Amino acid sequence: MDNTPRGRAEINPHGEHSLLNAAAVAQWHGFALGWVEANPHVAVGDAEVKTTMLAMLDSGCAQAEFAYGRQSFNYDLTPGAIGLFTEGTHMNRIRWECQDVRRIIVEVDLAYLADPGLQECLRRQPLKTEVEFRDEGLAAVLRSMTAEAANGSPNGQLYAQSLSLGVAMRLQQRAAACGSARPERGKLNAGLVQRLEEWIGAHMERDISLAQLAQIAGFSPANFVRLFRNTMGCAPYHHVLKIRLSRARQLLLASEQPIATIAAETGFSSQSHLTTAFMRAYNLPPGQMRRMEADKSRTNPNQ
Repeated sequence: MDNTPRGRAEINPHGEHSLLNAAAVAQWHGFALGWVEANPHVAVGDAEVKTTMLAMLDSGCAQAEFAYGRQSFNYDLTPGAIGLFTEGTHMNRIRWECQDVRRIIVEVDLAYLADPGLQECLRRQPLKTEVEFRDEGLAAVLRSMTAEAANGSPNGQLYAQSLSLGVAMRLQQRAAACGSARPERGKLNAGLVQRLEEWIGAHMERDISLAQLAQIAGFSPANFVRLFRNTMGCAPYHHVLKIRLSRARQLLLASEQPIATIAAETGFSSQSHLTTAFMRAYNLPPGQMRRMEADKSRTNPNQ
């Protein structure tokens, strides 16, 4: 996976009104994506898909016609409808009538993931164009991607890359005709888990990437994520977040450092980001937790 921080180009094939500003696009470090208010009328003829893309109806309703090869399909689309359009597919005709529609568009860029194992799986069982399908798990990931990008990517590149890898892995499962993810064997050994946690603890102020963790473990990103889930019961991002929260809580209660300083030292993008994470984990903002602990110490000085 490309570990060089860089802005990603926005995907907007029909020049529709974007819901992501330029800063949001530049700060996002996953698959290139777009979130748009769809034009009410679209008519495209005789076009070739230049890069593999997913498009999902996020809200609203639409009537669409897609013609490619010798087939023509008509659909009444509702939120959650997903289309996969693979590179090289020749579209004879696309027609679109919609009302109050927002669409999420994601470029499936396997080269960006730099995962030879996953690329080989998809070479053996390549993705095929699917004009309309439903996948609640995939839809949730696509919405998480746009929400993260729209908020300025506060969770960093590890989260963006994990979401992008999740999209690719789900598509690979579909290509292999797996209706759902199969249990994966194997776990990380205890020594390797300890080494990972020590490295995370020593570098938590950084914008840690999935590629860095996978390299330390000695696996491809996809295999690392599978093995990590089997071992820890959660994705790498959520485990890193748990370590950061634990350290931030320790600093909050044992020091008088400003909350903004603690946020920076523990890898949160801002004090606001730390506060949001604290609320989710502890149901308290950090300032209130610090005050409550101070009050407890004054009331019970010997404890």
